[in-house]
Amino acid sequence: MSTKLKIIYSCCSSAAVIASMLAVPAVFAQSNEAFTVTGQLEVGAEYNNNVSVTELESATGEADYAGLLDAGIDVSWKPAERFTADAGYSYSSSQYQEFDEFDLDLHLLYADASYNLDIFTLGANHYYGDANLGGDDFLTLKQYSVYAARLFGDSFYLRGALNFSDKSFDTFAGRNADAEGFNVDGFWYFNEGKSSIVLGYAFSDENTLANEFDYKGHTMRARYSNRFIVSAKDAEIQLGLRVQERKYSGLTPSIMSRRDDRQQIAEARFEVSLSSYLTLVSQLEYGNYSSNLSSADYDETRASVGMRVSF
Repeated sequence: MSTKLKIIYSCCSSAAVIASMLAVPAVFAQSNEAFTVTGQLEVGAEYNNNVSVTELESATGEADYAGLLDAGIDVSWKPAERFTADAGYSYSSSQYQEFDEFDLDLHLLYADASYNLDIFTLGANHYYGDANLGGDDFLTLKQYSVYAARLFGDSFYLRGALNFSDKSFDTFAGRNADAEGFNVDGFWYFNEGKSSIVLGYAFSDENTLANEFDYKGHTMRARYSNRFIVSAKDAEIQLGLRVQERKYSGLTPSIMSRRDDRQQIAEARFEVSLSSYLTLVSQLEYGNYSSNLSSADYDETRASVGMRVSF
């Protein structure tokens, strides 16, 4: 599943940080061409030892296998030296063998525009995400962000953003929410650009229709990436850790107190290019979700492997 789509599904309740968690800052990904189009198609399989929907605190306690599909296209337009516009669409699907009520389909549209002011780059973007769960409408997410970014020398990139989001559930109206927040991310590139370390912090204040789901969230994340050669093939490894704490302001009736949640997610990802357009991708992810609400207190491990075609 692509990074952008995973964030919408697993982190959308943090109001969040969709743009800040893209794999590469836009300033490093820009092309010298005025107009470029890129795309990818990835198919694979995943093992999940505890099938769940994080948004609904509904872990089954059972394992299952899922088929994965991820497709996307991105367009970049640079009509002037200082101005860049990007847009794209992605689709992702996970289809379980046994728990088909947890089958997930995700659609994402985005648009981003930025202008280089020499001292810093100023930009804005909009993301629209739509999710179906078990074949039924599940969640719609809209996020608007304004951001400022600056490249220091050739190795350090700093980006800060203000985020405003709207989340709407089709059958769980009490969880419908508006959120405001911000995030700050620093990218350090070294080893001639082959390696990088990313550190980030995000804050979100989410106000829901039902007061029991109101919360303030703090998210910290770190990621290390390294590109290298293995058997004459280009390869990359990524190691990441994300920690989120949520302090709920309303009483949860089932426990007669305020929820206090902590999520810790560690992941390792390995990619190796088999040709100029074909890449083998594998990923291992472990999530520890702790809460004083029993249904939100569980562990989950996912392992996946797939092939990606890029153009």
